[in-house]
Amino acid sequence: MVQISDARTTEASLPARVFDEVSLPITGMTCASCVRRVERSLAKVEGVEGATVNLATERATVRFDPAIAPVDRLRGAVEAAGYGVRTEEITLPISGMTCASCVRRVERAI
Repeated sequence: MVQISDARTTEASLPARVFDEVSLPITGMTCASCVRRVERSLAKVEGVEGATVNLATERATVRFDPAIAPVDRLRGAVEAAGYGVRTEEITLPISGMTCASCVRRVERAI
């Protein structure tokens, strides 16, 4: 007698995927066709679960698995579609650090 095991995996047996969401400031869009082009380009990136682009706010909101699709890959997809991603710099005031160990801990957290 030959036994055949059920090789199908159930959703419960798969490891849970962790998704992040990022809002990318997009440059160069002028119309609804631009929006569709950026959305399609982002949707093709492996690890992207969803992407919506808003022409009025010039932002793309992307839900993605950072282990598969890092933000640099998302930026590359937007640039490959012929648009840009504006770089934004922020300054965070951090108080209470007293030593080099504090600095390392904050750097890891960010």
